[in-house]
Amino acid sequence: MYQIKTIPTFDKDLKKLDHQVAKRIIKKVELLAENPKLLRYPVKYLPEDLKGLQKYRIGDWRILFWVDHQKQEIVLYGVEHRKSIYTRFYKL
Repeated sequence: MYQIKTIPTFDKDLKKLDHQVAKRIIKKVELLAENPKLLRYPVKYLPEDLKGLQKYRIGDWRILFWVDHQKQEIVLYGVEHRKSIYTRFYKL
């Protein structure tokens, strides 16, 4: 089982969500930690400082995270609705 760590942006994003949605996301993150083979969806065309960031879809929500297979840990970066998550990286 992989260890789960968060950074402040993820904690802030999670607090903004409806309680039921947040609970669903936490369950899915725990499932990912138990099944690291599911961790395989890199985000394309990111700034260099976010290299290796991955995404996972939960309904209309997206979780962004890094995976370190050597340390066996998942570092959660953020969670947001699919309509707005990528605006963090791509300014139109």
